[in-house]
This record gives sequence, structure tokens and C-alpha cells, in this order.
Amino acid sequence: MTLFLFAKQLVDMLYPYRILDYIMVVFVLLLLVYQMALVRPDIRKRITLSDGIVLLLSLFLTVSFFRTMKGYQTYFKVLSAFLVYFMGRIYYDRIKECYGALVSASYLVIYLNFFTRLRHFGLALTRVSNAEGDLYFSDTDMAFAMILAMVFIVMFGRNTLLKVITAFVICPYMVFFSDAGIQKVLMGAVYVILVIYLMELIFRKRKLSGTLLVVMLAGLLGVIAIIYLPVMGFERVDLVVGLFRGSLLDQSNMYSRYKDWQAVLEICGSQGMAEKLFGINMGADIVVQSLYIKIIYALGYVGIALAALLIANVMYYVVKIEDRKTFYLAVIMAVLLLGSGVTVNSMEATQMSWFPLLFAGMVISSVQTGEKTDK
Repeated sequence: MTLFLFAKQLVDMLYPYRILDYIMVVFVLLLLVYQMALVRPDIRKRITLSDGIVLLLSLFLTVSFFRTMKGYQTYFKVLSAFLVYFMGRIYYDRIKECYGALVSASYLVIYLNFFTRLRHFGLALTRVSNAEGDLYFSDTDMAFAMILAMVFIVMFGRNTLLKVITAFVICPYMVFFSDAGIQKVLMGAVYVILVIYLMELIFRKRKLSGTLLVVMLAGLLGVIAIIYLPVMGFERVDLVVGLFRGSLLDQSNMYSRYKDWQAVLEICGSQGMAEKLFGINMGADIVVQSLYIKIIYALGYVGIALAALLIANVMYYVVKIEDRKTFYLAVIMAVLLLGSGVTVNSMEATQMSWFPLLFAGMVISSVQTGEKTDK
């Protein structure tokens, strides 16, 4: 498990070598088979609604794929994320023992990318507006990786000067001097969550921190709803896009996305009842820069309803978990995955989906074990 957690962040950075992703998937399968044979868990007693939803979504995804037999890369990427969810369910205790590997890999990817940028741009670092991903495919991928690594360092790293400089100087520089608009917003949200966590540690007020988190998450959901207004029937696209004037999201990119999203929804609306309910196909021949629009296209309205139910059920377990560090980590993972999904299909990127799904599975098993111990 230590090797897996250490290698995952590095493999994400080495995206041109797809063979490494396949090796990681095989690695996950071997780990699952080994742990299942070793522990022999009573599945009937441990299965939850979330497990059933993940299995049902996997079935729907498989049916969607076999309709055209196209989009196999997308199919296996999403399926691999579901597989990692179950690894989190089975390996929840072992994951806690391997946090040091996450921290070591985080420092490595941050400074490899920082020194790469320094080599490309020299001392004119503050003039950088698009680093072209540094060692990643795009600035969005790079910024997501920086935020994720920063979170692991803050939550699990030793309190040193290097930790402070990395988390509050290097990482924000890498993200805010990039072309990753949505990730800049999410980094701000993550910092707010970390401040709430710090306040809880200082004042020991779990109720106050819980209230602040609810308000912040509600605000984030409100922003997402406003962004999607033009594709939900609100005709004043210019009014919504005008909110991004001078902000972190690029206006021209948003106009382009609205046009693409509307075209995809029109395709969905022209289909029969079965396709509307259960999806059309994997959408291998189209590019949908939205997790939510793509779910509607590939899995239909039943699929988006199941996804919403899965999120609600996982958050039910998150609220019940006693370990506050794991609680905040799970909340941050949800914000990153769902927030990134506004402008990219975050489930189709293993870099964005594996860790959130891993920790989602881990949270559920941790709560189950706690409840069993209490009895």
C-alpha cells in the first residue's frame, strides 16, 4: 500500500507513459485480491447503500459502453476509479499507516514542477500566466496536483519551515500563476476549510466549525448553480458570464463551454425515453467539459440521480466519522472532485478521481468499524 500511495502522484505526472496507468490498475486488482483472501470480510454485513450505487453505476456504464464499443479509455478510467473506491473500503486501516508516503510524493511532485518552471522561465516567474502544465498535460491538471499535494502536506506532514513555505508560498504561486481558473477558486475554498480546521483545533468548537463548513459548502453549491443557469433555461447568458469579468474564470472559455453544453443537452433531449433515462453511449466522439453534463449524456437522468444519491450517502458517513483529520480530508476531496467537475470531466481523469474515491471508501469503512467497536 505504501508503494501504491507513493507511486500514484508520480504516475499522474508521467501521463505520456500510459503503460504506467495500466500497471497501477493491475496493482490495485492484485491488492484487492490479496486483502480479500487475507481478511475474508463478511460482505453481507458490511455492504452499504454506497457500495450498491457504485456497483449499479458500474453496470450502467458497462451497458453504455457496449452500445457502441467505443470510448474504452473513458470506460476503464471511470471503472478504475470505482475499483479504487472498493480498495478504500478494504484497506482503510492500512491507508492510515501510509500517510508518510503521500507526504514524500507530494513534496517531490511540487518541487519537480517548481524547478521545471524555474528552468523554463528563469527569474521572470511572476510574469507566467500559462505554464502549459509544467510536467503535466495542462495547467488544470498541474494545479489540481499542486492543491492535492499541498493538502497531504498540511494534514500529514511534520511541522517544519519547509512545510510552511511549500503550502503557503510555492503551491499558491504554482496555481495562481497558471491558466487553471477553476482550480484557483478551489484552492481558495481549500484554504478556507483549512482555516476552519485550525480554528477547531484552537477553540475546540466542533459545532461552530461544522456550521462554517455547511455555510461554505452551500455557498460553493450556489456558485455552481449560478454557473449552470444558462443551460437550465436561463436565457441571459451574458448576465451570468458577466459575473466572471475580471475574475478567475475566463469569459471567452465560458461562452464556448455554454455552447458545447447546450449542444450536448439538445442531443439528449432529442432521444427516446430509454436514452433520456439511462444515457446514450460513452460519448467517445464528443468532448464534454463538464462532469455533470457528461453523466447525463452517458448514464441519463437515472445516472445523475444515482450520482447525487451516492454523494449524499458518502457525506452522511463523513459527518459521522470521529477522526476530525479524516473528516476534513474527505470534505476537501469532495470539494476538489465536484468543483473541478464544473468545467472538466473530473471522473474521466484518474488524477482527479482516484484519491477522492479512495478516501470515500475509507471513510465508510472507518465509520462502520467505529460503530462495531461501540457495540
